[in-house]
Amino acid sequence: MVVTRKLWIGIIFLLLGIQNVLASINSKAKFFINAYFQDGTEGHQVFDNSNKEDVSVLEPMLFVDYKIDENTDVKVHLAFDTWTAASDTKLDGNTGASGEGIGRQGRIGGKIGIAKDKKTWAYGANIGVSSEYDYKSLNFSGTWEGRFKDENFVVSLTPQLYLDQAKDFDLQTNKTSEFKGRVISAMDISASQLLSVRDIISFGYTFITMNGKLNNISNSVKVLDNPYGNAFSRVEERLPNGRDRHALSTKYVHGFSDEMAVHFNYRYYMDDWDVKAHTAEAGLRMTFLEGNAFVVPSYRYYSQDQTKYYYKELPTSKTLMTADSDLSSFDSHRLGIHYEQIIGDKKISKVELLDFTLTSGLYYYKRSHDLNYLIVQLGVGTEF
Repeated sequence: MVVTRKLWIGIIFLLLGIQNVLASINSKAKFFINAYFQDGTEGHQVFDNSNKEDVSVLEPMLFVDYKIDENTDVKVHLAFDTWTAASDTKLDGNTGASGEGIGRQGRIGGKIGIAKDKKTWAYGANIGVSSEYDYKSLNFSGTWEGRFKDENFVVSLTPQLYLDQAKDFDLQTNKTSEFKGRVISAMDISASQLLSVRDIISFGYTFITMNGKLNNISNSVKVLDNPYGNAFSRVEERLPNGRDRHALSTKYVHGFSDEMAVHFNYRYYMDDWDVKAHTAEAGLRMTFLEGNAFVVPSYRYYSQDQTKYYYKELPTSKTLMTADSDLSSFDSHRLGIHYEQIIGDKKISKVELLDFTLTSGLYYYKRSHDLNYLIVQLGVGTEF
């Protein structure tokens, strides 16, 4: 996978500038590079009829935490994505006439927030932006956390608002539309209880409501012109302008010792498109090197019922329809391993790096309808 030269030059100069600024203040910084590789052959929404869902993504990310005082932090998150996708390559988002389609795409996004932390409570607020050729987002979020009974019981609320804009693609004219609005609001509510010195349990509820343009620019549905023949045409997917989503979750953590703990997660999801899903996950955290390193192998199982609007193909078009494989019925398995180690204090070019850390992760995912992905994560972190 090739990354554009301009992108890397921009990232390097940005990191050098941030390093010079942070060297004189009390800050923490983490830099990650995520690589994502997906392949699949059951993408019935892909309008060139190849069914290919191949995607390759490279995502550098930077997290900065600047401490204003003992109780107040300013947090900054920057992300630069570059990717290619089989479902996008035939789309022409520029002139609508060149026929060359879209090659490598890119996205830039960022978020800045402030957080206040006291002994019995904490709160914060964030504002973020994201932009790519067919999607733009302005988002806001807040957090509040209350701690009770000597911090053995914790309740948190996280409201979120996304003011998004997305484009459509007309398969007949090969032209993209103007941006159309989408509003997403969400509320996360969670509570955790310390059961013993080695046991903790938490529960959560998430409600999301979506309104506006909800179909995907690159998705289409195969419609047969003649149900007795082989002729067919492609029509843009059509989905409702609203969607309400609910999720209930729980997590249990048990510590066998100071060096080993296990966690179990379960999540139930449902929405008014008739999608229902179950997620179960287990992981084992093992600490070593005198507490300076840990590794977490994990396994996740997911099972989903398809939406009532899903069809692989249709004899005639419907008012509401999609062939998106993400909205079909399937189950999946994911195996992963995460590793992190504190290397210690380092000095590079007269800049002292405290608690220099290395992070890495590897995750493999497989669906029942022939879609697989691999995620590779590498990262470094430090304090200034």
